[in-house]
Amino acid sequence: MEQPQAGAADHIELEQLNGLIAAAGVEGAREILNAFWSSTEELLAAAAAQVDGGDLETAAQTAHAIKGMAANVGAAKLSSTASDLEVACRDKDAGAAPGHMNDARADFEAARGWLLEHLKQAS
Repeated sequence: MEQPQAGAADHIELEQLNGLIAAAGVEGAREILNAFWSSTEELLAAAAAQVDGGDLETAAQTAHAIKGMAANVGAAKLSSTASDLEVACRDKDAGAAPGHMNDARADFEAARGWLLEHLKQAS
């Protein structure tokens, strides 16, 4: 498999993604990633509403779920950012949580692009 484009290494864990492709095949990995994107979009929306509403305890739990799901598919930067959001929420840091929420959205979109590009190369 080809190496990802410059910048991708900041967002994806290539070994994790290649392991997913090896285990499930490219089409199976694509299906798993489609489910990941759908679920993560819903969780990001929920976390944003929880942060905006001041429910930081629930937002921490939601961020924890995002962190784990992202790690499972190799979206390393998103996993790290979700961890930062989780910590801010657990610490009841209402000042930092919205910034981490914005970063998580941006990292999600970047990861989607890099993961799709890598799947194309693996095909």
